[in-house]
Amino acid sequence: MDEPRSGRMSGLRCLRIRRAARRLEFVGVLIACCSAVALYRYGAWAEWTNLTLGCWAVFAPFLLGFGSAQAAMWTHVLVGLCVATIAIIQLSSGSKAQMASSTKSGGR
Repeated sequence: MDEPRSGRMSGLRCLRIRRAARRLEFVGVLIACCSAVALYRYGAWAEWTNLTLGCWAVFAPFLLGFGSAQAAMWTHVLVGLCVATIAIIQLSSGSKAQMASSTKSGGR
């Protein structure tokens, strides 16, 4: 009698992992598209969007209920942290460059 129940549990877990993978693929496509557009038309909007998507990837496993699927959860968290960190670095370097250029032009 335990076999069907454990089979159902395995099926539910597999379904959660598939859904988590689809969500991560969707977020990955959005990040890639945003970054590709930023190559042609750069703006802080691209980094803010990537920062938001990275934060979403970090919190999605817990908000959407697949935090118990360890592999999917850690993949989301690590990818999200990498994307968010790179976006923060880009935002801070962009603001430093902008401050440096305004300082140079203001002194003339």
